Amino acid sequence: MFENTFQGPGAGTYANHTIEILLMLLVAFLLGLLLGYILWYKWHKLYHELNAEHDRLKGVHLNLEKEHASLRYQLEESEKDNATHRRKIMSLEGDVAGLRFRLEKCESDLESSAAGGASKIALGAAALAAVAAPPAKSDDLKRVEGIGPKIEELCNQIGIWTFAELASTTVERLQEMLDAEGPRFRIADPGTWPKQAGLASAGKWDELKEYQDFLSGGRPPGE
Repeated sequence: MFENTFQGPGAGTYANHTIEILLMLLVAFLLGLLLGYILWYKWHKLYHELNAEHDRLKGVHLNLEKEHASLRYQLEESEKDNATHRRKIMSLEGDVAGLRFRLEKCESDLESSAAGGASKIALGAAALAAVAAPPAKSDDLKRVEGIGPKIEELCNQIGIWTFAELASTTVERLQEMLDAEGPRFRIADPGTWPKQAGLASAGKWDELKEYQDFLSGGRPPGE
């Protein structure tokens, strides 16, 4: 009544179908495994590439933050220097006003004095006028690398107000000026100042900048 499925006419067909199904399942499994590996390898490689790019960008960001902090510090220092210079300018303007008042008083005394004392008062007024104010045209000597506000004042005190005057001053004379102020200016080296001033006086600003980029603190490299 019941047919034996493993024997008789239908047994071979059933076994073949079973093997075919198992083979198809095995092939599907292998294909799925291969596809999964390909996808895993692709995304795994992409992950490492993105992770390396993230690390690189993180390093760039840190460098930019350091540079930003450095620039902010330089800006703050520049603002402090600017405020100091403004206070000095105001102080110098007050000194000039006082000296001008004294000059006007001397000129008034000169007009009312006797003829015998007129020459002495005139000499005193001329000397006072020379100290009271700088020449009509003066240059910013601080544009010379190595010269700061204090050294600029020292140059003004010995009659150096312009780039041309600084260019014509010998290094020996500048060194004497620094030595006279004591050891606090011992680090300053005036060896390149006349040359820098000569370029500035001639309006060769590009050459001056190139020369200053070559210098280190106002000195040639290695000195």
